[in-house]
Amino acid sequence: MNKRLKRICENFGWSVWDYDNDIEFHRYSPAGEDFFFAVNKDNYLSEVIEYAENFDADDHAEMWVNNMHNVKGVPQSIRALIDDADAIKEMLLELAKNLSKGVKNGKFKN
Repeated sequence: MNKRLKRICENFGWSVWDYDNDIEFHRYSPAGEDFFFAVNKDNYLSEVIEYAENFDADDHAEMWVNNMHNVKGVPQSIRALIDDADAIKEMLLELAKNLSKGVKNGKFKN
């Protein structure tokens, strides 16, 4: 990932960590979850798009509902967990869309 595309991610609130074979994306959700995922460096754009499209907000919320009394910092409201999972889905779709536009356009205006 080049600096221009990394800057696109950062402008939309994502931190990007570039490792040997992977790129890791981090961002806090509206409810404060330290959300992150990693993709293969060689296919990062297609993998980000695939991850965003396949992210299941219901499954994500259910995971936290099942752990809301066992993990410190998890909101104690099922509605808050559902809304947060939906927001994460939107964050991912926004990331995929803007990275795709950045790659397609080949330029980025700050």
